[in-house]
Amino acid sequence: MAALGDLDRRRIVDLHASELARFRESRPRSLAMIRRARAHMPNGVPMAWMVSDNDQPVYIDYGHGPEFTDIDGFRYVDFNASDMAMFCGHAHPAIVAAVQAQVARSTQFLLPTEASVQVAEELAGRYPVPQWQFTLSATQANTEAIRLARAVTGRDVILLFQGHYHGHFEENLVDLEAGQVAALQRGLSKGVTGRVRIAQFNDADSLQAALEPGDVALVLTEPAMTNSIHLLLPEPGWHEAMRALTSQHGTLLAIDETHTHVVGPGGATAMWQLSPDMVTIGKAVAGGLPMGAYGVTAELGDQLDADRKVATGGTLFGNPLSAAAARAALTEVLVPAAYAHTSELGGELADGIEQAIASAGLPWTVIRLGPRSGQWYGPVPRTGAEANAQTDGELTRLIRIWLANRGVWEALPGAGPTVPVPATSADVSRYVEAYGDLLTRLR
Repeated sequence: MAALGDLDRRRIVDLHASELARFRESRPRSLAMIRRARAHMPNGVPMAWMVSDNDQPVYIDYGHGPEFTDIDGFRYVDFNASDMAMFCGHAHPAIVAAVQAQVARSTQFLLPTEASVQVAEELAGRYPVPQWQFTLSATQANTEAIRLARAVTGRDVILLFQGHYHGHFEENLVDLEAGQVAALQRGLSKGVTGRVRIAQFNDADSLQAALEPGDVALVLTEPAMTNSIHLLLPEPGWHEAMRALTSQHGTLLAIDETHTHVVGPGGATAMWQLSPDMVTIGKAVAGGLPMGAYGVTAELGDQLDADRKVATGGTLFGNPLSAAAARAALTEVLVPAAYAHTSELGGELADGIEQAIASAGLPWTVIRLGPRSGQWYGPVPRTGAEANAQTDGELTRLIRIWLANRGVWEALPGAGPTVPVPATSADVSRYVEAYGDLLTRLR
């Protein structure tokens, strides 16, 4: 890639190989555990993602605050925050106490508790949608939002933006491939591509054309695209155009705050004063315990009356354990001071990355959104198509394994590091120093 400047590709490959060998040689217990596990778990892990994004997975012993420790005794500052689920930090005392107290009172009734009411009240105070329902994940929250939109509009098509990620349901696993709408993974129903339309983020003309047939039930988007394409910020006027176009075409608009609610008490929806029909959320909302939620307008809430039979629900949805954890997370951890603290550290992280890039003379740009940061391997892109063109798997894998060998657990590829609530300036400095040393070494 030209965006790599004059970095030598062979040096990237060789350095990755030596760093990976160092990592494996120093972690014999994890290597032994994965060999043992392969007898009864494919890939030696309970979920394939644990190997698909890691050159070498490690087995973890415990976590505390901004760090976790593997079974070989190596500690890592967790800038992945378990893909945002542990933004509150590991074993936060308030969440531990809430969970312990609820476990002693039982973990399930298939009936509501007061904590669920308190969580709904808290979410309604943060986001511009008053009615809330709970699931066990953001994936399930987005699935139910789609079902509600289809039930209300009588339409089937869901519109997503290229480079999206909203969970592991069928429609989400469709995107553009060689310019054509395609299923990206195996096992999906053959008709799924006919139920999904892909447009370009930050491109009102693309959105207008996609909505023109009048068959789109829901536009599902993050306020700033994250996760699979790093961090793509909205251009001025984009959200206003998206709201106007969806309203014009009778299409509902859902904002997925799962990865962006870390920027403030009401996420990017509140920060940018957005007005969606639905908001979905998950991951850190319950301090890392299984929970998702979706909020809707009063009119859409009426459609969820039990007699209307919209296809929603699950036996463990709204369970008292998740509700107790969410109440603690929202009222004791994810408070304004925590967002201010993490945003300040996120700025320090971005400054450090930017300085390292400048010192190395690389034509890269830095990403900034509250506690989140990272780099583009080139100029800031506008759309998912432009973002995808900047990916570089070899370089990304090198950065991740280099940081891991220096006690920093980097974000998943395409996500960018996030500063968790318990982190300190010393933790940020550890990241920046290791990152800067890598760029120096590549020179």
